[in-house]
Amino acid sequence: MTSYAFKLSYTQISCSGCGISRIRGIICPDCGHRPQPWEIDTAGRARREAAAEARKLLAQPVAPLPTGPLGVPETLHADLFQRLATWHSGFFTAVAEAAQATERGAPDLKACVAEFTELRTLVHNTDARRPLTVRLTILRELVAELTSMIDAYLAALLAATPLEAQKHGTQAQSHLDRAADLIKTANDAADGAELFVAERDTARIQTILLARALRTFEVPDLLALDAAARDQLQDITSSRGVNGSGVMLAVGQVLAQSIFDPDRFREVIRLAYDVFRSNPQVLRALAQEPVFEGDFKRALYELFDGTMEAVHAVDHATHSRQAGRALLSIALAQVEGPGQVIATALLLACGRKTAAYRDLRHRNATELITAAQQEPSLHGLLDGLDNDLRTGRAHALVHYDDTGVVIERKKSTRTIAWRDVIDGVFQGYESIHACQLALWQAMGELGYTNFATEDLWQTLGLTPEQMITIMLENSSYRDIAVTPGTRHWTVEARTESAPTLSAHAPLIRTYLPRHVDKLTFTVHQKDGVHTLAGPLAPWHEFAAAPQDSEAKMMAYLRAQLSWTYDNAPVLPTDHVRRWTALQAAQTIDQAPAEAITRLRAFRDLARFAGDDELVWALTGVIRYKRLGKTAKAAAELSQMKSWCSLQAMLPEWG
Repeated sequence: MTSYAFKLSYTQISCSGCGISRIRGIICPDCGHRPQPWEIDTAGRARREAAAEARKLLAQPVAPLPTGPLGVPETLHADLFQRLATWHSGFFTAVAEAAQATERGAPDLKACVAEFTELRTLVHNTDARRPLTVRLTILRELVAELTSMIDAYLAALLAATPLEAQKHGTQAQSHLDRAADLIKTANDAADGAELFVAERDTARIQTILLARALRTFEVPDLLALDAAARDQLQDITSSRGVNGSGVMLAVGQVLAQSIFDPDRFREVIRLAYDVFRSNPQVLRALAQEPVFEGDFKRALYELFDGTMEAVHAVDHATHSRQAGRALLSIALAQVEGPGQVIATALLLACGRKTAAYRDLRHRNATELITAAQQEPSLHGLLDGLDNDLRTGRAHALVHYDDTGVVIERKKSTRTIAWRDVIDGVFQGYESIHACQLALWQAMGELGYTNFATEDLWQTLGLTPEQMITIMLENSSYRDIAVTPGTRHWTVEARTESAPTLSAHAPLIRTYLPRHVDKLTFTVHQKDGVHTLAGPLAPWHEFAAAPQDSEAKMMAYLRAQLSWTYDNAPVLPTDHVRRWTALQAAQTIDQAPAEAITRLRAFRDLARFAGDDELVWALTGVIRYKRLGKTAKAAAELSQMKSWCSLQAMLPEWG
């Protein structure tokens, strides 16, 4: 951590009381003799006077601005983040000058502290709501640390002895260290939002979101990110969800840290998840309703587009009025688009509405959102969705002034301050996004792992090649080349790490077009070039098999058996034999009809694997289940028992 040092000079004289050397103008520490009136340390007095004046400025209370709190555009325009991050260099120069009692020391020190108090006043008089919630929270912590740091350095300048000055200097350094950490955190938060503003390309935005998520969770690739974020999901909802839930949460957390209120974002996820999980019958009905999936998918890209539009609207405004007016049309789309879809799902899940979704989707959006906001079991989940803004805009009952939007109604008139409009639009997106993540998790846990996500990236304007590149770039690969073919696609990449190719193959398979039936994945690693290849049809069968079923596990094994790694089978014979033997052992105590059905399925798997010995052993077990001890299957049963003890663990490959 950076440290700053400056010299303090103290002149010494001989004490007239005891004769030892002591600091001029200070009571003798040995004999207690008081200094004489003529003992004047001119440089020391000038230093202390400069510090005292600066300290008096620092101690002044923060007063409210006469024009009221700064709105979001005004805060961004004031460039508080950059000014606070760079202010300290001038302060340390002024402290060093004041320590030497130079001509410029006192006025420069006073000017630096005055500049800081101005910045401190602006920070404390800024509307610390969305989209600046996180950044303003950090900045307020920062100005508190800087205030303590400045005070400690001024105390060092005021110190009568070197020992006392050193003590205050140590305290100042401690505050400086904490301030430096906060400056880095504030810059990270500001950089995140600025990247969204600077980018219009959807692929780049997705890459930015994933890259920042990897950095936030301090993990090397997307598989590790999913695992780490699912741990956090467990803390929020008491459930780790399914594969992929973590990545979705991690991206949501990046958005929350940049433009939302992270604490409320997590709380809405928790509450909405409890609502959705409480009614699995409704979720199954929704998942099987094509119209709902289409509406939900459309709501997702409307959410994405609207959020980015809101960020750009705020960034390009210089006054809250300009930002507020730009956000009004976004607020209208928010209610009529994703807000209506999520409100309907919540009303069905909590039991407030019982009609079919096909019928409810044609109801008035304002009616549905009002019902959800008034339902006690859904309290707070859809905060930010403002029906007045939607209704007022639709019926031309709105006019504007510098302070806010005025909505005229039959019985009353409502004025919404521009700061409330800005915060409300971002809060609305925060609510919708949190509820969508909760619904995704609940759907996934019921087995609908691909609900509304298949081909969603195409809706956002991304190509398969772009998505594959994004996924691999965020999993430590580089120099990625995707070569599309009529039925066979190849992907080639480099990496300095030593990843298991089979673990990253799903990152590619997910985004391949339906007509592709074979994939070849070649990676240049430190120990050479390795290739994983195989057909895609077995993995489609695996995805379609019932969740947590024996059929799914067998589909998994067939898919594994279909692929090769450097032209050798991915799955060795012992893996299949051990798993099959363990399952066959369970059939011994089952009724013959049930057991034989399972055993025949295992034998079909053995034939698929080309393992004649396993086919022979399973045929013997089937005969034993039909005929009992007269089956003469002792050799086969003994062989199956020995295979149960094979030292072969199934590889993890989703």
